[in-house]
Amino acid sequence: MPRRSGILIYTALLCSVPGINRAQEAPSQVPAASIPTLSFGMIGLDMVGTARLNVVNLVRTPPPILIPQVPCKVELDLYDGQGKLIKQKTIANLGYGQADFLDALRSDVATSGTHVEVSGVVKVGSNQSLFCNISATLEVFDSVSGTTTAILANPSISAPVLVSPLPVDRK
Repeated sequence: MPRRSGILIYTALLCSVPGINRAQEAPSQVPAASIPTLSFGMIGLDMVGTARLNVVNLVRTPPPILIPQVPCKVELDLYDGQGKLIKQKTIANLGYGQADFLDALRSDVATSGTHVEVSGVVKVGSNQSLFCNISATLEVFDSVSGTTTAILANPSISAPVLVSPLPVDRK
């Protein structure tokens, strides 16, 4: 009996967390303003370099309670120095403990010169941390040897922004 009441208390606490009901909506129903975004600064890519945007779902096991599971939808985007999208990949459900990546070769960047800049963005289509807690890195490696030459961690995180009209001061 004590174990059962512990689960009920945990469930009651979980259901009282603000925003939990909206987080259980299907990813297509989550408003665009509430999609968490992880953004990296620019990193250089030479003639034999490959840029790789890596993601991993840090949630390793399902939660110990019976609540509807929400898919961990993730979108990976790589951009050039002018903000033009180079490549994009959508992962419908990045499962528990799973990882994925998106690669862009130097030849994918339509900019002249031997050295170009790229940037990565990860959009997480779920704000339900019980199922989807994403960690990302942006890596550059030598396409010939496979040796990593640079890696960016700790992306900037854009939290959902709620905008409301300012009150009008009528005197």
